[in-house]
Amino acid sequence: MKKYKLLMDPVYEEFILVERRAPVDKVLRSSPLQRLRYIRQLGPCYLVYPGAEHTRFQHSLGVYWLVEKAFNYLKLNGYTFTDDETLPVKLAALTHDLGHSPFSHALEGYILPFNHEELTQKALDIVEAETGIDRELISETKKILRKETEQPFKYQLVSSQLDCDRLDYLKRDAFYTGVSFGRIDTNRILISAQVESGELVWSSKGFNALESYVMSRYQMYWTVYFHKVNLSAQVLLQKIVKRMRELLLNGEELPIDPSLKNCLKNNSIEEFFRLTDGHIICSIYNLQNAKDRVISDLSKRFVRRELFRTVEVKPSDLLELKEKVEKAGFPTEFYFEVVEPSKVAYSYYSPHGDEVIKVKVGEKIEELSNVAPTDAIKSLSREVSKTYAVVPPEVLQ
Repeated sequence: MKKYKLLMDPVYEEFILVERRAPVDKVLRSSPLQRLRYIRQLGPCYLVYPGAEHTRFQHSLGVYWLVEKAFNYLKLNGYTFTDDETLPVKLAALTHDLGHSPFSHALEGYILPFNHEELTQKALDIVEAETGIDRELISETKKILRKETEQPFKYQLVSSQLDCDRLDYLKRDAFYTGVSFGRIDTNRILISAQVESGELVWSSKGFNALESYVMSRYQMYWTVYFHKVNLSAQVLLQKIVKRMRELLLNGEELPIDPSLKNCLKNNSIEEFFRLTDGHIICSIYNLQNAKDRVISDLSKRFVRRELFRTVEVKPSDLLELKEKVEKAGFPTEFYFEVVEPSKVAYSYYSPHGDEVIKVKVGEKIEELSNVAPTDAIKSLSREVSKTYAVVPPEVLQ
């Protein structure tokens, strides 16, 4: 008789089941996965929404659980899969975020010059060494995360315009931030999943839930992920790390965590997988009393939540605003930043390109917005052009 770990998830109000001593359990207990317990899902967004303390670990479990459900629903709809087909997809779901930096997307590419997808591939090597899991299984998991499988539905369940990753983080982020939208009907969407010629498509019977998903994604984008205070906190973190590296490379001694120091000076991937949010916060607290005025000031602003201001501007006004920052005595390299929606990690739905949401209507497969009886989805999918400048509040007084 199989024995299971029961992991209660408040978002889905049910137990996530993990078979004991099976590959998923072994990966779950590995150090790269456990590290995610100490990395917040939404980076510094807790400075805006105090409840946003949830972690990449919780999210990773949620994505794994939704993939498990998706396969169960597909089986109910007459599809058959072997364990060899489903297990790598489940492991890809569980491990897809192993390469995230402390504070998630806020510091991606700032501590090491790699994106989290590249670092996840490195993390899976550590998982393999620690767990003794079959190399072929890890290799197949890596292929799914790189989108190199012959059957696209395997990676589309984990990474596409409508996948278990997005379904979980929208629902989870809404739950922990407390906003009223983002609470999408994941079960209704997942039971609508179908596989056609190896591609993931969705039954038109689930259209209302699919439409709600697109609307929630749009609202979460502007209200949570692109909240002005969240942006300013992210920029401040980035400037602090940037100044840390500059000072270290100039031979300065800083009272920061040794692993962080080694990453910033030597791009140490090994040390990177020892870093969590706590290491960054501890270092920032220590840097409040640093001799360097810039790093000291930036650190004090973060600790005291005296953040920069994010203001919407016309592109033509950026030069004038930058000059104001200079005249106020602030080095613009560390006290001025331009942020645009197209450059952030999260995005709302785009009905263009290869990775669109495909809906099966009768014998035809259509892009989601073409099936809709109104232009609501197309309206929400139109690119909104905004330019933000992030500057010290003193400049705007």
